[in-house]
Amino acid sequence: MKSFLLFNLFWLLSIDAVAEQQIKNFTDGSYEQIAKQYRNQSFVMVLWSLDCPPCYKELELLASERKRDDFNLVLISTDGADARTEVASVLKKYKLNDVDNWLFEDAFAHTLRYEIDPLWYGELPRSYLFNKKHQRQAVSGVLSAAQLVR
Repeated sequence: MKSFLLFNLFWLLSIDAVAEQQIKNFTDGSYEQIAKQYRNQSFVMVLWSLDCPPCYKELELLASERKRDDFNLVLISTDGADARTEVASVLKKYKLNDVDNWLFEDAFAHTLRYEIDPLWYGELPRSYLFNKKHQRQAVSGVLSAAQLVR
């Protein structure tokens, strides 16, 4: 019985480790990499943080909207690499751990914010709605379901 429980514990821990590994590091050049990955596709890019209460409301909305076939979602946590385990836990809770997830390599990365948008000063949640031509609309604050229907 003990070996069965130990096996299950190790199995659960390995699942969490895999979820953490699936979160990519957002560094210089990552924004360009994302744009190339979704070339000729519309997508939603959302920046969020563990210490942003409205972000959790938005994650809940995104979890329900992602069921659509045409909904490409990129989530970027601005928390920094040392928050990887907690970020993975939140993504798992909202069943968003299998979307395109990124994590700022440094929580104080002004250059990363500037690379995404020189007019963004760090307010969260911050989202970008991209159409197929990659024209984007910036949104500060929690998205609404109506904004996601494009």
